[in-house]
Amino acid sequence: MARPKKDDTRDTRRDILDRSLELFATHGFTGSSMRDIARAVGVRESALYHHFPNKNAILTTVLGESGPGALNAMMTGDLVRIIEAMGPQQFLRTMGEAVVALWATERERHLMRLIMAESPRLKQAGLFDVQKQIQSVRARIGEVFTKLAERGLIRQVDPDAAVLRFMGPMLLIRVIHLADLNVTPDMAALRDDLSRHLDSFWLTVRPEAPPSGRRRRA
Repeated sequence: MARPKKDDTRDTRRDILDRSLELFATHGFTGSSMRDIARAVGVRESALYHHFPNKNAILTTVLGESGPGALNAMMTGDLVRIIEAMGPQQFLRTMGEAVVALWATERERHLMRLIMAESPRLKQAGLFDVQKQIQSVRARIGEVFTKLAERGLIRQVDPDAAVLRFMGPMLLIRVIHLADLNVTPDMAALRDDLSRHLDSFWLTVRPEAPPSGRRRRA
């Protein structure tokens, strides 16, 4: 029998992660078994163990590459150089738009539902501490605001307060537009809300204009 062409091969590991997240979001983590996952993927249950030792490992992998883990990954690289090249206002807009675009993906919407429904149980089981993960993202974004202020690209701000002003409305936008998995999000309305927020936020952090010199009287 000829080998399947590369384009025809399945990424079984990816399928396992995606189908598992859908099941966890719909039926709960405890309500989804390895047998359920295998059935959703379309493979034998034994095939799952070739990729993951147990259901906990599947969840840990999903959480590591999605949600706060994905946001932390977005904040890597030489951000100072990127910010100086783009300008601070455009950087903040690009970052805000990238975060919301990530949240709008099907995977992130399922993850949000899972976290909202099962966060306390996952924390108690030692599988996922959403507060700890969010604090990690908050600290990373706070570092960005600190660097911007140090270079005079924004005004001197309390970085923790700036993060709350920046991320708080974005989280509200996420809940308003993306929380219901049964409704197709109105992306135009979402982007409109986001744009208004980003414009408003920039007014609170943009560098203060130097005082205009007064002409001396003769």
